[in-house]
Parts: sequence; structure tokens; C-alpha cells
Amino acid sequence: MKKKIFLALFVPLTFTGCMGTNGLGGKVKKFNLEVVEHRWAREGVFLGLHIIWVYRICTVLDLLVFNSIEFWSGENPINGKSPLVDIPLDTVKKMGMNDVNKAQIERMTAEKAKLYIDFTNGDKISFDVDRTGDEYKVSYLGKEFFKGSVNDVNNVSSIEQ
Repeated sequence: MKKKIFLALFVPLTFTGCMGTNGLGGKVKKFNLEVVEHRWAREGVFLGLHIIWVYRICTVLDLLVFNSIEFWSGENPINGKSPLVDIPLDTVKKMGMNDVNKAQIERMTAEKAKLYIDFTNGDKISFDVDRTGDEYKVSYLGKEFFKGSVNDVNNVSSIEQ
């Protein structure tokens, strides 16, 4: 019975978050790499942290608490990073880009973001995204080439280069 209650509470909580940056686990890994120079001693610290469940506890806290906070607020409270969010390829195609393998956006501030695009041929490029109210513009090296509206996704216009 306790197992069913646990699963009923645990499963919905894990679906409210995102992959996240796992800030707490990252801090523990960084500590492990910096605490000792010698690789065998570092392995001993690594095993010790596993034996006393430090990694497990950090993983659970990241999954259930910190990554959920990151998902809803846009910033991880442990490391201050914003998550990378996948963008549908149809949205990127509206900007005039083809052969896109992956597109992600990272919020920097409430008004600024970075758009990262990976193409199928291996090329990668990043763009600046500036938002003013419901309008946003995408630029590369200071040159604006795309403008759109947050509320009306279907009504976007491309700026000629």
C-alpha cells in the first residue's frame, strides 16, 4: 500500500519538471574533482560519496525540487543557470532555416535569450533574441533578420538581409 502511495505521489512530481541542469549534483561532482589531485584518491572520494548516498540524495533533490523550480521559474536556484529548451523545428523553419537537426533556446534575462541551432551537416550557430513586450527579434552579430510576436505565432515576418 505504501508503495502505491509513493508511486502515486512520485510519478506526477517527476513529470512537472524538465531535464534541468542538475545544479546540486554538478556541485558535488565539482567538489569530487577539486578535493584531491591524485586520480586514485579521487576515485576513493567518489566511492565514499556513493556509499554514504550523497550522490543519490543529490539526484533525488535535483529531480524533485531544484529542477522543478528551474522549470517553473526559468533559473536553477543552485547554479543560477537557465535550462536549454528545445524548440519545434517548424518554428525554426518559419525563420527560413532548413536542414536543422536541433534548436534550443536559453533564457539569459526576462528580455534576452540565446538561440542555438545545430544543422544536419554539423554546423552550429547561436543567435541573440531580444523581447520587448509581446514582440521579439532574432539577430546575429547585431544584424536583425527575424521578427515575431509571442502571442501570434502564425503571424511572423522575416526581415530581408
